[in-house]
Amino acid sequence: MNNNKYKETLKQLKQARHELFLFYEIGNAMRTSLKLEHILYAILTCVTAKEGLGFDRAFLFLVNNEKTKLVGKMAIGPKSGQKPDKIWHQIKQEKKDLTDLVQSYEQLSKEINKGLSSLVRKISVPLNEEAGIPALTALENMLHKVTISTSAKKVNKEFLNTLQLSDFISLPLRGKNDVHGVLIADNPITKKNIDKDDVRILSLFANQAGLAIDNSKHYEHTEKLTELDSLTLLYNHGKFQQILTNEVKKSHRYKSNLSLLIIDIDFFKQFNDTYGHQAGDEVLRQISSTLKANARTSDMVARYGGEEFAIICMRTKEEDALRLAERIRKAVETYNFCDNNNKKKCNLTITIGISSLPPDIDDKNKLIKRADQALYKGKAKGRNRIEVAN
Repeated sequence: MNNNKYKETLKQLKQARHELFLFYEIGNAMRTSLKLEHILYAILTCVTAKEGLGFDRAFLFLVNNEKTKLVGKMAIGPKSGQKPDKIWHQIKQEKKDLTDLVQSYEQLSKEINKGLSSLVRKISVPLNEEAGIPALTALENMLHKVTISTSAKKVNKEFLNTLQLSDFISLPLRGKNDVHGVLIADNPITKKNIDKDDVRILSLFANQAGLAIDNSKHYEHTEKLTELDSLTLLYNHGKFQQILTNEVKKSHRYKSNLSLLIIDIDFFKQFNDTYGHQAGDEVLRQISSTLKANARTSDMVARYGGEEFAIICMRTKEEDALRLAERIRKAVETYNFCDNNNKKKCNLTITIGISSLPPDIDDKNKLIKRADQALYKGKAKGRNRIEVAN
């Protein structure tokens, strides 16, 4: 082997060793959490940190649940023409390894959501071929390297101007079965050219990042299932208690309104004895759907236990809670309930107890007790009615 070949081999070995170490560090950094928000921050940190891939800026767009558009989620980097923000400065300058930088997420979360991230979250791109490079990256599951001379022809003008992109690379974030989103990286500060080695390494990283998002989504789905009642798919009793505790504290701290509805199906035991428990289960599912359909988006609906349900009404006065309760009561009263074979149609009713948070109460148990007392009072008066706690 001649001297030149020997030097080239050493150089390649050194580069390979550096890349192996780099991906070892990136892997460690991305294993620090399974929460999606943390994973997205880890991806951006690995792309922009000096100890990582060293790009000036990185943007993350995720495919929405309906798979109709890319939605901006998070970014790291300075806005064009502005002083670098705190996050960018820390990630680029501080002498920390990638794991340390990623673990600092909680302390930096407020700063992360400012600057470039706030701009990116206002952007959404339709998932069609006419929408340009970011959409094509997701649709074709293929990376695109774009130069300033071609960007105007290939990228939506508004998208281009908003992010002030020139030369950049757009890569798909591939999971096992789907493309979860798109990663865009560029160098508007250092003006460093994106060469073929950058493309190769960033492509390998994007594949790793896509699988990390896969794992995160699976984890969050599994975690969500532990919060739901398996029959009705409403929040379960444990999650209800957790949310109510937090809302009572917030209501007391900010002197805001909070109301609680506890709902009981009238004569449900008699229905079960007549039609059987399978028909009873179907009724519980149908009542759950009716509650969700008539509750507001800000309300939290839960299965309290057995044939009882609860609705936490945030920032809601007693009179507004009463109007909501009456809408729900009427919806159930007029609903034709069926068994699990879509037969044996019948009508059922519910009784509702309402409790609103007085200024002097910051104890969730007192709120629940007062709603319970109102419920039992309503049942004693003949059911199919609403009672408000005194």
